[in-house]
Amino acid sequence: MRGFTYKDWLIEDLRSLERNRGAIEQMMFELQTIEAEFASIKATNYDKMPTASGVNIAEERMLTAIAKKTELEADLKATSLHVEDMDRLLRTLPDDELLVVKRMLVNRERGAVENLMGELNVEKSQIYRIRDRALLHLAKSRYGQGFKP
Repeated sequence: MRGFTYKDWLIEDLRSLERNRGAIEQMMFELQTIEAEFASIKATNYDKMPTASGVNIAEERMLTAIAKKTELEADLKATSLHVEDMDRLLRTLPDDELLVVKRMLVNRERGAVENLMGELNVEKSQIYRIRDRALLHLAKSRYGQGFKP
């Protein structure tokens, strides 16, 4: 089994781009839910209710919520930075490469290759060459090589 190449990594990143956008929205919603949980904990009188371990229930719930929030904020930041990076990279592509990448990899449109053949008036093999050129361009931009046509 061969190892992953830069193309494999980029294709996976591009294919997961929209899923990551959705994940960002979900994480933001979950953070709002945690904030509501904080308010609920503060509003409830747990002072006289120790757990079996003797820890105050309010403290236990608050610490758990803080831990969830901390982990979620870290995940949100990492995912947001990744999406921003991919968007920045996509903006470096020439129009034909951007069109091919978005249709084939980001949006994963059914019949993308055939539709692109008609729109760009090129053969199937040329669509794949444009895709590969775009992946090379993205890799050079991402890894600091710059793009020199």
